[in-house]
Amino acid sequence: MSELEIQTDALLGLAERAVDALERLAQDPVINVETLPPVCPHCHTMNPDVSVKESAGQGPLAEIVIKATCLTCNREFIAMPVQMEMSKTVQEATELMAERNAQRGFDGRANQGT
Repeated sequence: MSELEIQTDALLGLAERAVDALERLAQDPVINVETLPPVCPHCHTMNPDVSVKESAGQGPLAEIVIKATCLTCNREFIAMPVQMEMSKTVQEATELMAERNAQRGFDGRANQGT
């Protein structure tokens, strides 16, 4: 068996293992988390403007909650982020949010209302 054939067999083996791993990953329920739209639980406004006060609290990042006041109905609620995206700069965060909101349809105010 030539060196090229050995390398080809090794690459094929790796590719098959990668496909198996991806298929198992796609079936993992932790990976397939369905996120809900950002809706006020009181007035049901989609993606409402809110005010948020800074908190001196601390704890694990995965357990952070946001106490917000809906500016449509003036009532408080707790937001629990299901998925976190991290960025190094405000500009990068702004770009990520704009892209995410455009994909999910939250980039305009046309979908507002109760």
